[in-house]
Amino acid sequence: MNVSPTQPRSLTQGRHVRVLGVPMDIGGAGPGASGGPQALREAGLSRMLGPADIDLGDIEVEPLDASLEIVRGSDPESRRPEWPLIRTACSTLRDKVEAIVTEGHLPLVAGGDHGLAAGSMAGVARAFREAGRPVPGLIWFDAHGDLNTPETSPSGNPHGMPAAALLGYGVPPFDDVIGPDGFFDRTRSAFVGCRDLDHGESLRFNESGPHLFGDDRFQTEQPEDIADQILDRVAPDGGAFALSFDLDVIDPKRAPGVNLAVPGGLRIEQVMRVLERLAAHGGCVAMDVVELDPSADIDGKTARIGVEAARAMLRTT
Repeated sequence: MNVSPTQPRSLTQGRHVRVLGVPMDIGGAGPGASGGPQALREAGLSRMLGPADIDLGDIEVEPLDASLEIVRGSDPESRRPEWPLIRTACSTLRDKVEAIVTEGHLPLVAGGDHGLAAGSMAGVARAFREAGRPVPGLIWFDAHGDLNTPETSPSGNPHGMPAAALLGYGVPPFDDVIGPDGFFDRTRSAFVGCRDLDHGESLRFNESGPHLFGDDRFQTEQPEDIADQILDRVAPDGGAFALSFDLDVIDPKRAPGVNLAVPGGLRIEQVMRVLERLAAHGGCVAMDVVELDPSADIDGKTARIGVEAARAMLRTT
């Protein structure tokens, strides 16, 4: 696919950005990501907004009782104590994102661990279905697949399950958030830069399921060509797409401030070239920037990358 001057009018053109912070880290591998929204703002997220854009502040996320013990490992019964708090936060986020999209604006969700995407992305899908429009495609930048279920996850961490829930693989606590109208089409989903996949996640990538654009592709192909292939998959004929961007997709040597770093990964320049190509398509209707852990960052460099990713994607100045 080649982006050309005849590309359909941007679905984001004329829409204004609405920022929502989600200071949540109870779904991750450890504390730290709850400071992500504030760190992104301090790194320039608020300054990149235009005069008609609005930062709506943070949603409330109830902290986990420090006396509760979290036992790592698969949990088919979903008994882990953080699930009720995550479900409440994601339900609140879902409703707010749905309202933003329904009002004709573009939600930019600042996290927070990636579990929040079960709420943010479900809100996008619900708004489109309610309006009688095709649900957007889904683009997922991540070192991990986030395609585990409580049965397949070796760690049981909820932030490794939102994509599985959004694609209908069955994650009971998230299913309650997503409901019947918050799902995405598996065949119109693309996972970018993944390099740490559990066995159960790997099995989900096939012709009838999500498509993997792993980090190995970037060793032999140009970022723009990969971006075009992503768009052919998720947004054919100029369709809309939603994007969930996990900062750990980038090599942690360049972006150290993440909650669950994986060695290797994409270069910043590769990521930005893909985002710029996706932005040129004009179909982005929502974006998450997640898993920023300022306690692991160095001089705010990862936070600034998060801001630049949002700027590149949303084309704000």
